[in-house]
Amino acid sequence: MKKIFYFAALALSVIAFSSCTDKQANGNNNGSDSTATEQEGEAKMGPMGTFTIPEGSALKDADNISYILFPSSYASAMEKGEDINGKTAIYYNRELAEAGETNSKLSGNEVRYPNNLLIPIYKDAKAKKGDVVLTWWQSGSGMERAIVTDDSDPTQPKVHYLDLSYKGDGSGFAEKHDNEQLKPNSFVVLNDGEWQPGAPLAVKDDGKYNKGILVNAVGDKVLYLGFAGKLIEANKSDVKLLPVKPAVNVGDNVKSVFVGTFSKDTKVEKIDSKLGRIWVKEGDRDAEPVSIFEVMK
Repeated sequence: MKKIFYFAALALSVIAFSSCTDKQANGNNNGSDSTATEQEGEAKMGPMGTFTIPEGSALKDADNISYILFPSSYASAMEKGEDINGKTAIYYNRELAEAGETNSKLSGNEVRYPNNLLIPIYKDAKAKKGDVVLTWWQSGSGMERAIVTDDSDPTQPKVHYLDLSYKGDGSGFAEKHDNEQLKPNSFVVLNDGEWQPGAPLAVKDDGKYNKGILVNAVGDKVLYLGFAGKLIEANKSDVKLLPVKPAVNVGDNVKSVFVGTFSKDTKVEKIDSKLGRIWVKEGDRDAEPVSIFEVMK
């Protein structure tokens, strides 16, 4: 089981490094191939690369959008003539500057982003204790899922981050930033069975199921974030929506994530519903805590 956390830590280190370097660039990124164009006085725009999913349609209810989560690697990929497909894409938050029919401009950025790569966060959301929300790490950076631990103010709930590392001994990032209060208008409540950005996925690939985070679903195509934050396209027929909170009990046999794939045979030993964490045991090894998004019946 130690290998699991070695590889997980390695993946988080890669993402964190990309996050820091992109943050220093103020998110001034955008991506695809060398056919990108730039006109004087206009924002730069690159194509969708080898994705077959379309660039996008108009953002719904644009006047009610408070923030946009966007892939930080898009701009740099565009400028370097690289393909965004399969590239690590840390999602940061920005305000919407201009909503277009197929692409939009974000505040502080010099590029236009295909709407299908963007995740809107709408105003006036409220959450109750136990809800799972899509937001960003508000004392750090990067898109996060979180579980509400305190709903004293449902417009500014306190949360436990589910995609940050949790050690169970107080040393993990999730523990160090526990009960962090979200800003108003900075989250979306996730619901079971809905193809919402942020929904947990299991994506079939060569007979196995990879862990994914939904970015968008259009027609028979799905965009998702896979291992190490890579932005990937899949056929919808190969994608399973997982429950936001899995219906597992102590003693259940489950598949747990190993290097981005639901491939470890483990048994549930403990559940902390408040924190959204499940302790799983592999063979005679000590039980280890994982996120509710990292187990599958």
